[in-house]
Amino acid sequence: MSRADQTLIGRREALGFGALLGAGALTGTLAAPTEAVAAPAGGAGVAEAKHHRAPHHYCGFPAMPASVLRFFDASRRADADAWAAAFAEGGVLSDPVGRPPITGRAAIRARMASILANFRPFLGITPLEAHAAADFVAVSWRGAAVTLSDRPVNWSGINVFRLDSQGLIKECSAYFEYAVFRAQLDPK
Repeated sequence: MSRADQTLIGRREALGFGALLGAGALTGTLAAPTEAVAAPAGGAGVAEAKHHRAPHHYCGFPAMPASVLRFFDASRRADADAWAAAFAEGGVLSDPVGRPPITGRAAIRARMASILANFRPFLGITPLEAHAAADFVAVSWRGAAVTLSDRPVNWSGINVFRLDSQGLIKECSAYFEYAVFRAQLDPK
């Protein structure tokens, strides 16, 4: 594992996401259970963890359609293009609810890119629980990032997704405490 990967894992653990995301979050996937691998001969006898990764696989989320899975996966990879691609061409994003909505895939992509530019790293939004009914999916989540001035930012909320007939996100309404999120960016 590279030094950069170790630093990112350390930051995730410091932010409280180490156990939830595991080392697999570095590649945009959740880690499957680990198995112990014996230390090399002559070593100190310390076992390493070997992670098995399956792209786009979220254990325990059978209610999450592919576009919603892509939404969360793209956020954890900090990929504005993939994040926006989870939306229908005329999709609408209310992030958070109460602020003016953003309409259209290109505008959503621009919004995501502008958010990502404020963080290094943007650790992403991790789904915790999902519930589906008809063409709606509600997902509770936690988000984590580190500002450019090295301040940790943590927030949580619930997104309600409405899907179109093609299974893409037609509408996404994000419910979270925006003032709490902003206060972490601009401490006074």
